[in-house]
Amino acid sequence: MHASLRSCLPLALLVLAACSPKDEGQVAPGKSAADSPIAAANAEFARLRAQGPDATAREITRLEYALTRSLMKSGGLDAALGGEAKADAALTELFLDYERKARALQAELPKAFAPTNEGGGGSMGAEGWGGAAASSVLGGSQADSGVQAWMNGVDRGETSGHAESNVGGSSTSVDWTADSVTINSEVNGDAGGLKGKVKTTVSMKTCPDAEGKVIAEFESSSSVAAGGGSADSRVKSKVTAFVDDDANLIDDKIDSHSSAQQSTSGGAHVDASDDLSTETGAMGGKTNSMGGGATAEDGKMAQGMASMGRFAARQAILAAQKAWQSGQCVDLQVRSDPAKRKGAKPNTAYTLFAEPRAKSDGRPTGGTVKATLNGGNRLNPTGKVKADARFDYANPEKKGQKASIDFEARSKRGVGKAKLEFDTKNGYRIALDNGESITSCDITKPFSGKIGGGMITLSFTPTDDRSGRMAFHFANARGMADTTYSYTLSGSEDRMTGSFQSTGAVTGQGSGRRVSAAARKQSFSSTWTRIDDCEVAK
Repeated sequence: MHASLRSCLPLALLVLAACSPKDEGQVAPGKSAADSPIAAANAEFARLRAQGPDATAREITRLEYALTRSLMKSGGLDAALGGEAKADAALTELFLDYERKARALQAELPKAFAPTNEGGGGSMGAEGWGGAAASSVLGGSQADSGVQAWMNGVDRGETSGHAESNVGGSSTSVDWTADSVTINSEVNGDAGGLKGKVKTTVSMKTCPDAEGKVIAEFESSSSVAAGGGSADSRVKSKVTAFVDDDANLIDDKIDSHSSAQQSTSGGAHVDASDDLSTETGAMGGKTNSMGGGATAEDGKMAQGMASMGRFAARQAILAAQKAWQSGQCVDLQVRSDPAKRKGAKPNTAYTLFAEPRAKSDGRPTGGTVKATLNGGNRLNPTGKVKADARFDYANPEKKGQKASIDFEARSKRGVGKAKLEFDTKNGYRIALDNGESITSCDITKPFSGKIGGGMITLSFTPTDDRSGRMAFHFANARGMADTTYSYTLSGSEDRMTGSFQSTGAVTGQGSGRRVSAAARKQSFSSTWTRIDDCEVAK
């Protein structure tokens, strides 16, 4: 075993513990013992996340550099590159190239990705990023971006979609369905005769199933080649996590399997795995097979790389949590009895119903619903209620007021959000077919308005909120005239059509004479549009 590889063994053992994350205040309180493997793994993951992606990438790279150099020597790449010193220089430059191109991909992600800055940033260090390090950091950033693309797609009513970006021969893409996201990236490098390629795939379920289960998978495939020799590495991890009835991750319940395989064209190979499972009780890493000169310590290093795969998969789980907590996995169906909430009478008593259903299968989600009142008057209860939920509400006590109620359902299926709006306003702008208009703050009470340069007064006497009578009065210096119409309203409350029909003769007075005649315009129409602020509209 080479000295450079041996010197990294303590780091490998450190990285080995980096597997299960705690989501910074969003994970349910743990129940595991402080010294259990899961508790230790959670603490180590929290440390790695706290230090930021750049520092974590440096840790992975120091491990990966030594392991890759060992593979290069076994695979004959040092000889093809002209010796150990040139091979060292070529790999260092290749890792720097990986970092430059991975950062360029992040900067050029399509608008649909809406990438998230996780903190890190900064300039490149002397080491660059190894293939797995680039996969871990780029994959984590793309997981957030992919989830954002999924949420944007759901908002647009799309059940699937695709977006991609290509920069200098490297590429990244995202594909989403109604309940999943898959992100692929490929980075290519060429430094000092050493050619490299890194492919990363991150896939995740965005919405938990009926048992609260969510799955994320990470895979990184990297290779280096020079002359006729090559060295390949593949890291894979599948993590199954679980969500509680408050839509948060359960930090002491996890099942994961990670593996790492390294091989060279010269026949050397290592196959290692690392498990962390509360269901099966499997904990820790092991070397499954090796040959071609690989040692037990090489196997330990491979186990460390396998654990880093779980680190990346758990990053994806945390990204997916943003999706199921966004309100887009659960259809929170809300309604009121009575159904009329706009233009209602003050202090109307309502029964409100909130019924959360999973969008994927339409099944009740269980869990709880909380209603929050914004404005007046009275809402009961105000805390969390077991779903399906009922609430009692009395709307504002005075005319011209408004209120809204925000509903949030939380369960192992995710979060659902909805809103009901109420008001005691009854204001409308009434547009006549001659192009003029008047405004009423309450069409259920008598009101009037002027048109025709102030010479015509229209006086309305409602029979109810959909019909009534209108008196037409014209007056100027030369005389006056009067007639009456009946009117009816049809259509939705937000925009109604008013139909007017003449009900009497036109009577008038001018030049000392009184006259009477049939109305010249027997019928006409109008458009009644609800407005929020009738005082401003006047």
